Amino acid sequence: MKRIIYVDLLRITATFSVVLLHVAAGNWSNAALGTFEWNVFNFYDSMVRFGVPIFVMISGMFLLNPDKNISYRDIYSKYIPRVAIAFIVWSFLYALYTNVSNYYTFNQEVFIRSFVFGHYHLWYLYMITGLYIVTPILRKIAEDKEATEYFIFLSVIITSVLPIIIKVFNLVDLDLFVKKFHLPFTFGYAGYYIGGYYLGRYEISKSCRNILYISGVLGVICTYTFTNIISMRAGKADSTFYSYFAPNVATASIALFLFFKYEVSKIRFNKNTVKIISMLSDSSFGIYLIHDFFIMLMLKAGIDTLNYNVVLSVPLVAVTIFAASFAASFIIGKIPLLKRMV
Repeated sequence: MKRIIYVDLLRITATFSVVLLHVAAGNWSNAALGTFEWNVFNFYDSMVRFGVPIFVMISGMFLLNPDKNISYRDIYSKYIPRVAIAFIVWSFLYALYTNVSNYYTFNQEVFIRSFVFGHYHLWYLYMITGLYIVTPILRKIAEDKEATEYFIFLSVIITSVLPIIIKVFNLVDLDLFVKKFHLPFTFGYAGYYIGGYYLGRYEISKSCRNILYISGVLGVICTYTFTNIISMRAGKADSTFYSYFAPNVATASIALFLFFKYEVSKIRFNKNTVKIISMLSDSSFGIYLIHDFFIMLMLKAGIDTLNYNVVLSVPLVAVTIFAASFAASFIIGKIPLLKRMV
């Protein structure tokens, strides 16, 4: 299959954004509310909320494409096993490391619970497995453009718009009323999944793109501003507008996807650059899995972003962790017995 370079670049960008997010978020709730440091963490966190939505959209772009032949057998013999193997290996390693490093001994009960539920960032593997399971159903929807648009519309209203309105204005009765319709299928990441397919397959007019670009920038600004406002009012860090389903985050994610499809795709790279891009893109899953080990190791070594100028320390630590994670993922991927880990 021919590589789509803008997708590779988008995947790399999303991967780095997750690393940067976890570096910034690590001290966001620890820094004193309203301080310069807290606002810097909020700024970086607000800038990169698009990572996971972009991952899901890229998956949908490829796996829901009717031109790609994917059988039930493929789902259960290829896609799910890859995720399952990665989860088993990395959940075991993270559970073992955190168990021993926190308790300085082996606590079987804590280890088993940590292994089953996974390290905090491994939730993604459970979620993507769920999407793989319903992929055959969503592929049927994707065959019909009108049905796809209807599904996306429902997802936007039910998953993004209503929840933020209910939360911000504390509309308990509206929440109870909406839940009576029992529409879980359109909840969550399926909207991003099928939305990624739609945006990748169909042309979006230039005027519509420009509106979305502006909306995406405003979405990032709103994430930062509203997070600041509601946190100050609550007297503690409030992540309501950090939600991957919040309209501000969804808009920014869609805008970035389209920016790469229509603008970044115009850039022409030489063969050596394409090779580097391909290597980084192929290592993105491994980087995601591994990176928190390096975050924990840095903290153990006393390297904490709060101990330095946070404007510089957050991106510098993120770049260092990204590079180390890439190196580790690349090396593991070259070892036959270990390459299925990444």
